Order: sequence, then structure tokens, then C-alpha cells
Amino acid sequence: MNELLKDSELRFPHCMVLKASAGAGKTRALTSRYAQFLLSRKIPANKIQNILAITFSNNAAKEMKERILGWLKKLYFKDKEAIDEFMKLVHVESSSEKPEDILSKEAGRLIEEILSNYSDFYVKTIDSFMTSLFKSCAVDFGYDPDFDILMNNEEILSYSFELFLKEIRDGS
Repeated sequence: MNELLKDSELRFPHCMVLKASAGAGKTRALTSRYAQFLLSRKIPANKIQNILAITFSNNAAKEMKERILGWLKKLYFKDKEAIDEFMKLVHVESSSEKPEDILSKEAGRLIEEILSNYSDFYVKTIDSFMTSLFKSCAVDFGYDPDFDILMNNEEILSYSFELFLKEIRDGS
């Protein structure tokens, strides 16, 4: 994966799409970027409820959340590799405190904020994001916002099987 830009080099609005083969580091890049956004004082409106990461599966969303919290935990406990990596990504104002102490304190604050407001920790699947988007606009579209999405595969499976049977010939 390409190196991530330092927070002071990013321009907004910012949207990033990562497409690469398995094992290329997409999840690492996304989780690092998410943690960078949260930790930065240079990034506007960087509250947890303002940052969204979208992935394909529930397992991937769960893993991303775990990795983001893992980054923050490593920073909180002043893991040298994590500190070194994030010092390249996050501009830390010089003060009487060491930069690693500032990152550690901010990571601890963010862990507490995420755990206190976990429903605002937006790492979602495409399906759950689209559902929440539609629910928020349901009244405008003339639907009851209290709807449920039901996945009934019987009709599509039945139709697919009928198409399959139409193709069967003697000796096939």
C-alpha cells in the first residue's frame, strides 16, 4: 500500500478508496488512517461520529474496529513501533510534554470516548450504511422509518432452479 500522508498534508473533503489484492495491506492502511484522523489536531471535525469507514462484511468491520482500538491501545501504552509510525502521520504540537506522552494521553482519551459512545464508532458494512441512510430519509421517500429489511432467498432460489432446469437436456 502507498505510504499515508501526514495529517498536515491532507486536503478535505477527503475520500479514499483502496482496491488491492488480499494481503496487500488495505485493512492496515484504513485502520491507520482512521486512527490518524482521530488523533490529529490538524484535521477538522475529527470526532468519532464524523468519521466513516465502510467495508464489505461484518467480520471485516469487526476486525477494523478491533485494529483501530488496537492502534490506540498500543499508543496509550507507548509501544515504540506504534509511536514511531504515528509520529510520521500526526503533527504533535511541541510543548513541555514529550510528543509520545501527548499521543499516549490522546489515545487514552479516545479509547474512553469510543467505548462510552460505541454506537458512534462508524465502521460499517455497505449494507448497514445504506440501510441507515435509507432509514434517515424514509419519510421523505414516503416509507415508514421503522421498516425492517427481510432477506428471503426462496423466490430467487426457486427462479434460479427453474432456469437451470430449462437448460437440462437428455444426456447432459
